[in-house]
Amino acid sequence: MGVTAPPPATSQTSLISDMLDVFNVLHDPAAVFNRIKERPRILAPWIVLSVAFVVITILTRPYQQAAMDAFKATLTPEQAAKMGAGGAGGGGGVVGLVLTPVGVLAALAIGAGVLWMAVAITGAQARYKTVLSVLAYSCITYVFFAVVGIVVLLVRGKQTIAGLADLRAPLGLDLLVPNAGLYLGTVLNGINPFSVWGVWLTGTGISITHGTSRGTAIAVTAGAFLLCLLIIAAPTLLLGLVTKQ
Repeated sequence: MGVTAPPPATSQTSLISDMLDVFNVLHDPAAVFNRIKERPRILAPWIVLSVAFVVITILTRPYQQAAMDAFKATLTPEQAAKMGAGGAGGGGGVVGLVLTPVGVLAALAIGAGVLWMAVAITGAQARYKTVLSVLAYSCITYVFFAVVGIVVLLVRGKQTIAGLADLRAPLGLDLLVPNAGLYLGTVLNGINPFSVWGVWLTGTGISITHGTSRGTAIAVTAGAFLLCLLIIAAPTLLLGLVTKQ
């Protein structure tokens, strides 16, 4: 009477393989996106991105606090009153870290919704889950941009932070407009080599998974990215309107 060996943990192996594809997409996007075409994956990239942004949040929090303190110091009492008491610390602490994965998932879901509509406009049969999977895997480039930002902050030191603009890594189009306001500067900073890379990756993924031309896919991805960028930067616009800066 023989002993039957337990079946291999295929689901666990599959999850690890899916998580590794978050990095494989950088050097072999065609292979990763062909696998996504066969089986869209959401859980694995969401885990990787969530862990990354939790770490990024922890590392940047002291600099964000210093920037907000410096910003508030430039306000009149009336302007500070308009901002309210919540300015710097809202979303901090353990609760903020716990909610970070939720925020990552919500951002991916909204971005995929915008991208899904953009793909549908081209006449392709847009599949939301596939679009969401492509976007999630392509967002690793934004993690790299955040890492560069952390390196810049570490080199500068917290004592050099004189405002919210000092939190941005000087790699975007904001370098061409040094006197841009808070909102415009944030939008221009969002257009940088890493975001261009991300748009190219996402467009390539859409092309492979939906059978559209790469040029068309990249064009609609760029349009969706710009719309999302304007929305993401909206809090800085509201901040500027409230404080008249």
